[in-house]
Amino acid sequence: MVWLRLTLALPLADPGWASISRGVLVCDECCSVHRSLGRHISIVKHLRHSAWPPTLLQMVHTLASNGANSIWEHSLLDPAQVQSGRRKANPQDKVHPIKSEFIRAKYQMLAFVHKLPCRDDDGVTAKDLSKQLHSSVRTGNLETCLRLLSLGAQANFFHPEKGTTPLHVAAKAGQTLQAELLVVYGADPGSPDVNGRTPIDYARQAGHHELAERLVECQYELTDRLAFYLCGRKPGEQSLGWP
Repeated sequence: MVWLRLTLALPLADPGWASISRGVLVCDECCSVHRSLGRHISIVKHLRHSAWPPTLLQMVHTLASNGANSIWEHSLLDPAQVQSGRRKANPQDKVHPIKSEFIRAKYQMLAFVHKLPCRDDDGVTAKDLSKQLHSSVRTGNLETCLRLLSLGAQANFFHPEKGTTPLHVAAKAGQTLQAELLVVYGADPGSPDVNGRTPIDYARQAGHHELAERLVECQYELTDRLAFYLCGRKPGEQSLGWP
């Protein structure tokens, strides 16, 4: 797998960074706030000084250029919200407290995300969203899937009727960018279907060999992160006192 380190022509004034999990580009100033949210909220990576898997970089830029930001600012697009005094932070505002409070409301509290009508059983709502995600990942519409994920769809959802997860579907369809998005949101490349086959197997059997290699890479990255968090070991380090 070739990793890229690029200088890019970017649409924003010196965004510098990307929030991989939110699909948006951010400036140096706002990046510090994103980092304070934690990786479970916003995974940030430098656009020019970091090495990127090409398809992950493509996924972020596809989302950013197709309006992913509007997912997180949905209610602010309503003129009534502006009239009520609710507005997004602007470049002239101070980082603390104005920008930092806005960023936390936007990405951590999800204060401006489109809310679904209330139902008595929240579990059914999450299941319905996850089933929609399961179906949507066979297409190239990343924004739809990000919107579903923002509303509570589960990236690792096991479809009881289909016997697969969304990542199995994306892998079979050769939807590499969808696969990248799902993995960012917690999908497991090694998760078995009802017959024990993984998304990696699906990609290989469908002839999507580059996608299969990328999923193997993602699985190793996941294993390395688990080893670090659970054992305090970095990749390649030998454990002490264990065979």
